[in-house]
Amino acid sequence: MTIALSHFEIRTRDLPPMEAFYTGALGFVATDRSGDGKMVFLSSNPGEHHQIVLAEAADGDFASGSLDHLAFRVADLGALRRYHEALQGYGDLAVETVSHGTSWSVYFRDPEGNRLELFFDTPWHVAQPLRFPIDLSLPDDELIALTKKWISGLLDFQPAAEWFDALEGRLGEAGSDR
Repeated sequence: MTIALSHFEIRTRDLPPMEAFYTGALGFVATDRSGDGKMVFLSSNPGEHHQIVLAEAADGDFASGSLDHLAFRVADLGALRRYHEALQGYGDLAVETVSHGTSWSVYFRDPEGNRLELFFDTPWHVAQPLRFPIDLSLPDDELIALTKKWISGLLDFQPAAEWFDALEGRLGEAGSDR
């Protein structure tokens, strides 16, 4: 089983200057944002919905500048299930299985409390953030049908390939400004 680093989330005190830095200095583009404006998804890769998530730290939340989580992409749903099963053998880990509409994910903390996500992409895009629980014991066809039913009426629902084609165009436009 192989996994590949996909993205990470950073907590921040003041989101607008952080977004301006990552988009202005490093050339990322905003691909999505929460309705309350406290979370922005950034990418510079036409094949990645987001490489960085910036999220305003709420009172009592993680300190600004802290890492919320690291996310790793796996090869397929079977691999996600195998990792999920392997995690069950590591004691009292709080393992959570969710869908973001764009992916099926397993969240957990390592023995020192670092938050990790393993995920496999769905064939769809839907506006982020989104999160709902899933049951990884369902057969692939049932999990796929259930996920599509859950997200098909939501904002920006479309095939992922179409969304990524549009992102490639936006990244090209952003790059031409340099």
